[in-house]
Amino acid sequence: MTDSAKRPSTSDEVTPATDQGSAHMGRGLNPVQLDYLTRPLDERRVKFANGQSHVEAWDVRRWLNRIFGFGGWSYATDMVLVREIEITPQAPNGRSRWTVIYRAKCRLEVRDPQGNPLAFFEEFAAGDSANQPALGDAHDNAMKTAESQALKRCAVNLGDQFGLSLYANGTTQAVVQRTLDHAPAPAPSA
Repeated sequence: MTDSAKRPSTSDEVTPATDQGSAHMGRGLNPVQLDYLTRPLDERRVKFANGQSHVEAWDVRRWLNRIFGFGGWSYATDMVLVREIEITPQAPNGRSRWTVIYRAKCRLEVRDPQGNPLAFFEEFAAGDSANQPALGDAHDNAMKTAESQALKRCAVNLGDQFGLSLYANGTTQAVVQRTLDHAPAPAPSA
């Protein structure tokens, strides 16, 4: 038994399967993965900005690692520069400032422990960086914003742990709860 199997579980920790072993159900998710994907979102993971609730991109990556493993998911992003705007200085010796906008297309793929694809999701997002003194920083910030938003939009398709419930008026209560392809078998009729 490993140390992690001996410790009590907290809401922030993935508990290893003990009685189910490595048996997989349905489409390659084991019972522990399915349990975590259908739990309510811990409200401590929810952040607020501009009147909107969201889960941060680093937290999405953290939970992808916890649920699918370090090699159990990947993503690829295609980036397009939408606009680069130079804001000319008003003062004679002033420096230009920059606003940059990018659009990102992200593809998130999750895999079973054998490396077989389970599902992929593609989403788009735009990101900007406004009024920056350095052109390089403006590009960097806008690209990271677009990529993070697109990844989060992909991950939300995996359910409440990735912010799906937040689309239901900001609730952290589970909106998925279960899936029919993982439903218990009906009782035999007499």
